[in-house]
Amino acid sequence: MTECDNIEFIRKNVPKWNFITINGYNFREFGTSGVTEMAVASTHGMAILDEMIRRGYEVDWAAERLAFFWSGGMDIFEEVSRLRAMRRLWYRILKYKYNAKKDRSTWMRCHLQTSGISLVREEPYNNAIRSAFEALAAVLGGVQSLHVDSYDEAISVPSEEASLLSLRTQQIIEHETGVTAVVDPLGGSYYVEALTNQMEEKILAEITEIENQGGYVEAIANGYLSRKIYNYMYKEQMRIEKGEIKIVGHNYQKSGEGEGFEAFHYPEECEARQLQRLEDHRKYRG
Repeated sequence: MTECDNIEFIRKNVPKWNFITINGYNFREFGTSGVTEMAVASTHGMAILDEMIRRGYEVDWAAERLAFFWSGGMDIFEEVSRLRAMRRLWYRILKYKYNAKKDRSTWMRCHLQTSGISLVREEPYNNAIRSAFEALAAVLGGVQSLHVDSYDEAISVPSEEASLLSLRTQQIIEHETGVTAVVDPLGGSYYVEALTNQMEEKILAEITEIENQGGYVEAIANGYLSRKIYNYMYKEQMRIEKGEIKIVGHNYQKSGEGEGFEAFHYPEECEARQLQRLEDHRKYRG
């Protein structure tokens, strides 16, 4: 695994650098479920740890600097519960499967970005509301860092106005709602605790499926993960087209607004300026 070569170099030369963020986000954005996203990323993490152990390193040497990158969806309680479940499950994997000695090695540290595939072209300002709810769920679920997608990303590169609103969304959640004052604010809720248990069972079941394929690398090589993602993506899209999944302004309560939305476009001079920078760099690099 090439990434393990990078980890080995960075860990030796920049020991306090967080050398890898295991990417579950792209799997979910490609069309899979939040459960599969976490199962795939977990087996990816285990594949890294297995390889580093094979190279002769203690598990803590690699595990204490691992982090994850998640996608955030619209189902608030499910999002909170799966983050809680993954945190608990990753602790158990490191503690009992790998016998990690350091507490830090068992932490499920993570960054979350709100979902790009939940954004739609129709009535684009509704996307700001979607991203805000996804961000709130992420904070309630205990993420360490957060990125909020902009409302116009289903149409174009974000405008400065849209990007600022995304930043303000995070700042309002942090400074005005009070949700960051409490660790695990939904802990103890019967529904959230029950759903957390369900999410953990589902993630673990899918981890077992991938391990039965021979692990993360083999599950990619033999096409198992591709088939799983395509099948789920197709079924979800069919549900959207049939109206079983309602997306306001897109397939439900449509108003027709948004057709004339003015998307952001780079000024023409940007391309010429960037090409000149590239040419200058090639000319003067050593």
